[in-house]
Amino acid sequence: MTLKSKVGVLVMALLEDDYNKTAHMRPKAQKVADHIGEIIEKFADPVCPPLVEEEHQAEAAARMFNAEDVDLIIAVEVAYTKGIVPTRCFLNTTAPVLVWNTQQIEFLPEDADFDLIMVNSGMAGVPEMTSALLRIGRPYWMVTSMMEDPAGQQKLADYIQAASVIRKLKQARIAIFGHAFEGMTDLMVDQLSLRQDVGPVCWSVEPEKVSVAMGEIRNEEVKALMDKEAGRYKIDIAQEQFEQSCRLALAMEKVTRDGNFDAVASFDQVWLTDPRVGIIPSYGTGRLCELGIPCSTEADITTLTAMLILQGIAGKATFLENYVIDFKRESIILSHDGHGNPAMSNSPSDVTLKHSIYYEGVNGFGAGFEFAYAAGPVTNLSLVPVAGRWRLIVSEGESIAIKPRPVAAPQMLFKPKELPIAEWCTKWCQAGAPHHQALAFGHLSAKLKIYAAMAGLDYFEV
Repeated sequence: MTLKSKVGVLVMALLEDDYNKTAHMRPKAQKVADHIGEIIEKFADPVCPPLVEEEHQAEAAARMFNAEDVDLIIAVEVAYTKGIVPTRCFLNTTAPVLVWNTQQIEFLPEDADFDLIMVNSGMAGVPEMTSALLRIGRPYWMVTSMMEDPAGQQKLADYIQAASVIRKLKQARIAIFGHAFEGMTDLMVDQLSLRQDVGPVCWSVEPEKVSVAMGEIRNEEVKALMDKEAGRYKIDIAQEQFEQSCRLALAMEKVTRDGNFDAVASFDQVWLTDPRVGIIPSYGTGRLCELGIPCSTEADITTLTAMLILQGIAGKATFLENYVIDFKRESIILSHDGHGNPAMSNSPSDVTLKHSIYYEGVNGFGAGFEFAYAAGPVTNLSLVPVAGRWRLIVSEGESIAIKPRPVAAPQMLFKPKELPIAEWCTKWCQAGAPHHQALAFGHLSAKLKIYAAMAGLDYFEV
């Protein structure tokens, strides 16, 4: 989920036809187009056809965008352009469209000549272009700003990022180890609907593959991982259990990478009775998260997809559920037994690897994580299907610094940004949130709202 986006840059200006006679402005208009490409290059790999004036040039641009498989088309009119010209491009492409209504100057000086107007009058044609988009049924988004305005350019970056997440989700492969935890209604979802409307494909992987891989991991690999983890984490687990947990972690990573999977939904309990494994894989699932391969427990594919979304926006994400309301501090403890993303702790030295207190297999208790998440702004995200529509449920807040409780689990004290905790809990439930949630650092609601709109998903903010 880290590849740079590709963005088609469609820059237009009508300079010469039977009635307009400003062809002398082409070099200057092309220079503006080149500069727009340089701006987009800050945020993505731009695909820049020459300045477009006529339909055949718009068709050539469409072919270029299709060949490069762009994530987004940014359409800019430097000067008025007949609406049929960009329409030719839009009719022959499928990438999302962002209209950047921009100009170089803040206002028209009193001594301005028509040449200055010609490279700063895009607003003359933008309404015709956007009206045509509406009439042909093509969704579009829009940013209006001066060309060098940092806030306007940041809005472009947010749309580019959202389009990139949409594209990458449609390419993402989720491995399901085992099956969804029985009886959990929020895990009862239509995988084909998830594929069609959100993106990832879910692929069942026999737990047997991990069990077999356990026996293929070399002792040298296991020892190297044990030494590495002992050098940065506190180890509070018997040597034999630590070794088995590291071997299982490496086996899970091997099966995941061999299958070219981007994320893993694991029913952790599936290996408890298998003598080749016989422990809970909480350390292995958390390690995958740290490696940039999001992992959920209980084979939860919807929260895992939410983790992929957040990772695409913020770089790191974790998996949590609600634990205990803290009415005293208007907060709530979020956690999940043994599993979390240790890359989101304050530092590795604050992380302890200790045996699970929840699940015992035929080979004992496997290693899991215990730590407190770093303090700072955070965003919760849940994904849930409601009445045939996919819904994003978003809530911003703060991770409050706490001392982790001795419960063999990563923990966070989450304080909502605005609501008292009792009201937050009620509204979170009323929005339809499932019992798991993804979380990332930063206040990301504005970016998630853009993503939801572009992806055609419902958006609820608590």
